[in-house]
Amino acid sequence: MHWFYDPTFTRDSTKIRGDEIQHFKSLRIRVGEELVVTDGLGNSHSCKAIDPAKGEVQVESSRQHDRPEVRIQLIQAIAKGDRDEMALQASVELGCSSVVAWQAEHSISRWDGKEQKSLERWRQIAVAAMKQSQQAFLPDIQGPLSTSDLKPIGHGILLLPEADIPLSEADLGAIEYSLVVGPEGGIAKPEIEQLTASGFVAYRLGESVMRTSTAGPAAIAAIKTLRGLW
Repeated sequence: MHWFYDPTFTRDSTKIRGDEIQHFKSLRIRVGEELVVTDGLGNSHSCKAIDPAKGEVQVESSRQHDRPEVRIQLIQAIAKGDRDEMALQASVELGCSSVVAWQAEHSISRWDGKEQKSLERWRQIAVAAMKQSQQAFLPDIQGPLSTSDLKPIGHGILLLPEADIPLSEADLGAIEYSLVVGPEGGIAKPEIEQLTASGFVAYRLGESVMRTSTAGPAAIAAIKTLRGLW
């Protein structure tokens, strides 16, 4: 069943608005086809297509979802190519609650002068990942932030291949986690010192060195598994 996103949609709505009408057409939604519309705020509405060309639907039932018991914020360093976007997409599908774009010292790609355009692209990726994974909460996308702006929410985790403590020994009683993932060139030593001074604790994720596109999603999956959420 296809999911759609409309932040203005309610149980009294009769039409999907915005870009989702184009998605109706591209997916070739048929009259009478069942679908779900979410507002990204925890509400989902099971609907039946009435006039797909106009985005008209009929709400059959509505549901208010509970927020996840454990919230994980991903602080993802901006990376070259689409590696940061790959991390973003997978992390949203895995259920992270928010994502922060981090302009790290070793980030090869820079958002200078194109912050709003880049941030909007990240938001679009997050929307697509939310719909694909059939979730009712759209993660908050922020940034870009500098190292000095980064502060942990709940238990701060700094992923470092050379860290002495394995991620399995992180505080598993926390309700919120902030997860820092560096760029392809690694995290500079002054940044590590600044982040640890801000309250982040360095952990290693296994014995191998992962790409920036892999580390965040792998850590999110590990935390959820260790917490018994899966």
